[in-house]
Amino acid sequence: MAISDPNMPAPSQAVEPGSTTISQSNLVRDAGFGRIIKVDDSTGCTLTNASIKGLTPAEFEALSNKEIDLARVIANSAEAAMLGVQERGLVALLNSSITNIKPLINKVNISEQSIILPYIQRRQRSVINSGYFAIEGGKAADANSPIVSGYTAGGGDQELTVNLGASDWASPIEHIERYFLAGGFVIVNSWDGAGDPIESQFKILGSADATTGGISKAVVTLRPIGPDLKQEKADGTSGYTASEWTAYAGKGDYELRKGVVQTIANNVNDFEEWCRNQPTDLSVKLVVNWLQTTRESRTVDQTYKETLQKIMNGDVNPYLKSMVYQPLAEQNKIASKASQDQWLRSTWFNQAISENQTPETYMQLPAVTDPEDDSCTLEYKSNALGIRALLREGNRIKNAGGGALTVESLQADIYYLKRNREEDGSSISVIDCMTDRFTYNKLFEVFNKYYQGRYGWGLDRHAQINQQITHNGILLFNYSMYDLPEVGCQLAVFHDPYFDDILNHQSSLFGSDGPAGGGKVIGQDGKKTSTDVLSAADQATYAKVMRAMWFIDWSDVKIGIAGTNAITRKQPHPETDRLYKCRMAHKETEFSLRSTKWTTMMDVPARHLIIENFDANASTSSWSSYIS
Repeated sequence: MAISDPNMPAPSQAVEPGSTTISQSNLVRDAGFGRIIKVDDSTGCTLTNASIKGLTPAEFEALSNKEIDLARVIANSAEAAMLGVQERGLVALLNSSITNIKPLINKVNISEQSIILPYIQRRQRSVINSGYFAIEGGKAADANSPIVSGYTAGGGDQELTVNLGASDWASPIEHIERYFLAGGFVIVNSWDGAGDPIESQFKILGSADATTGGISKAVVTLRPIGPDLKQEKADGTSGYTASEWTAYAGKGDYELRKGVVQTIANNVNDFEEWCRNQPTDLSVKLVVNWLQTTRESRTVDQTYKETLQKIMNGDVNPYLKSMVYQPLAEQNKIASKASQDQWLRSTWFNQAISENQTPETYMQLPAVTDPEDDSCTLEYKSNALGIRALLREGNRIKNAGGGALTVESLQADIYYLKRNREEDGSSISVIDCMTDRFTYNKLFEVFNKYYQGRYGWGLDRHAQINQQITHNGILLFNYSMYDLPEVGCQLAVFHDPYFDDILNHQSSLFGSDGPAGGGKVIGQDGKKTSTDVLSAADQATYAKVMRAMWFIDWSDVKIGIAGTNAITRKQPHPETDRLYKCRMAHKETEFSLRSTKWTTMMDVPARHLIIENFDANASTSSWSSYIS
């Protein structure tokens, strides 16, 4: 269960019938001024332990003393809640992550014009893992081995070609020869012909780049060391001659052509010379985040404005009958929900506006010009990239190829996610996953059989089913928690209507019975016709490609606000409108125009993963080899 802010007052009793005043705690619950959901290192980077705080009227009023753009974004969300738009966890979660990026905006001077760049540049971190390498091949060292000049090949010296291997834990680093410093040491883990393990230690004599075909490789010259081996001579040459090494019975443990190489600490006395720096590959690079301006408009009459102001002041219970039955309030409610939904979908799925959305070609993007002078360019338009687009750029989307997932592969992916998130010192005990309700139920079936088949345990021992995250009576999230003994953490599976909606629309393609029912066209009368929409093959494919499991670390997701704008137009204008020139009173209507310049940001893509295009309709037995 989520942790509520301990400083928040406990909910008071409900408002008495006919009462128009409420306490601050009731206002938080009933008005839904909005909630701040905090997920960071202190919560273990999991929603299941999130700190949730509701905005009281006093806190909301204090926003006016803060950065105006951030306050305005929260105000829009609060107004939607007061209009009766149901508060949803995902919207609250994204609104809680807004951050000011206005200082990052740059301008350029073009043809004596100052133009705002449609993107910002900022630093993005990645995970660097450089302690393990795979042996690709090797041979006995000779005079041509790539080490310091003047090397004399000795008995037992080995030349190994190593690469980064195929582990999901490996980082795509270049020039890996830099990690093998002369005078340092390595451990090689391998096995002999009988399948028994071998662990051998070597001294590094030198290394050289051997990259081919775009694959980072290094050739490393090594000298065996160990309790049963002769010590190298004072002049730095091997303690073995070629013939002595040939006669050595244990040489097989050092003539290794397969296995894993680990770099370990050196052994240098303070009186010895040593100025060989360890490689310092920065885990930081410059990335581009594109800015998008999103517009909204609201129509406001005097009654609506007065009622809303009373709500903001905490004077009346929001959504009273006077508000409910105003057609204008109902229209604004619908419009506000539509705006929220569209923005939410943008933060997940938005893509670049065209191939010209690059720092090199941004001047070919659609231009915004002065309405009185088309030759005067003010800005260039771009799309903020959504979470999926950012993770696709970071190579963090795994395509299951339309097949069934296995518990083993799922646990392997979660294990590496856990390791990646712990790289900065975080303590990770829970990994969150968001998905649709169908996959949510399938995972329940799968883990139920997996625990019994793998361990002989019941689900009730290692799972917490149908948990809820609530705050002051508002349901924010539903989830189930599963223990993963082989990973050393828990998996929290969330299902949200947002992910259901895409799959729910398959009924209009497949018919009332799902894929087996056949897809039909919807007629003007709202009924399905006899015309097929999809073939049977397409129906089966659609049911897979729309499946996804989103492993998002919400402590790493930020919504950058580069600026907001708001302006109000009023009608009528008695000074210029002849119909009102002799009237002393009139009903005034306001048109409120609002805009937000925003972008979606991630600092470390390796902390996230999307698994998609899997067959959730496959039998549970195909999800794990341990299921009997």
